[in-house]
Amino acid sequence: MRLLLATFLVAATTACTATTDQAERSAPGLATPPSETPACAEVRAGIAAFNEGDYDETVARFAAAVPLAEEQVDGSQEADDLLEAIRWYAELPAEDYPEAAISSQDFATYKAITLGQCDPIVPTETEPPGTEV
Repeated sequence: MRLLLATFLVAATTACTATTDQAERSAPGLATPPSETPACAEVRAGIAAFNEGDYDETVARFAAAVPLAEEQVDGSQEADDLLEAIRWYAELPAEDYPEAAISSQDFATYKAITLGQCDPIVPTETEPPGTEV
């Protein structure tokens, strides 16, 4: 009886591992983190333009990000949310950006989405700050 139970446990564990490994290999989009996609590169450029006060460039960068984000749609809520946020920013008239940034709930919601998914890629430091030789 113990041998039969042990055989069953080994078989079940092996089957679960094989299924998990296969699912991980076949799942779309797992190879590239969202922040490293071309859509997020355009989003970061749009954010930089916004921070510099260049709202026309901001709109242009978000407009360029729309088709790239559409290519990333994979049925996940995260991808859908990012596409919605990018479209919203691309459609916001440049002259409305300053006021929307301080008063629009949609602006704040989509800002959280874009910053959350397209956070700037920061190179890792090999030495802690202040230890340069």
